[in-house]
Amino acid sequence: MKDLIIRSERVQDTEKFANVIASLIKKHDLILLKGELGSGKTTFARSIINSKYFANDVGHIVPSPTFSLLQTYEFNKRIIGHADLYRVQNKEEMTVLDLQKIIDEGSLIVEWPEIIDSTISANILNINFEIQDNTLNLLVDDGGGWKDRIRSISLKS
Repeated sequence: MKDLIIRSERVQDTEKFANVIASLIKKHDLILLKGELGSGKTTFARSIINSKYFANDVGHIVPSPTFSLLQTYEFNKRIIGHADLYRVQNKEEMTVLDLQKIIDEGSLIVEWPEIIDSTISANILNINFEIQDNTLNLLVDDGGGWKDRIRSISLKS
């Protein structure tokens, strides 16, 4: 069972929810974004990074890390990483990225996280992007350390 389901009928709905999540992100957080190609994961990640809680600039350039695999940003001494693991083939490639270091220093958003090692220590938020009848459903689930923050979103909704 999912802790929260957000219906997103427009890109602006997805961006608005990303801003809500951005307001709750703390050091040691790991946000895992799962879903089909083109379902809105990168838009969601960009919206978090460009939010007033990080870049504070909706025009800030946030390239997709599809080819570089990982981008890191520092805004007002807050570090956030954005990884896209679509092309990662094995655990050995993951070692080079040193995702735990980013989480230890800040927070991390990961697209295509299925290959992530379960030994990563973090407060984990899972968001599944599911498209049904031209509507995007964001299925939100506490993976550890987000239960109270998810509950606070539920109370506002």
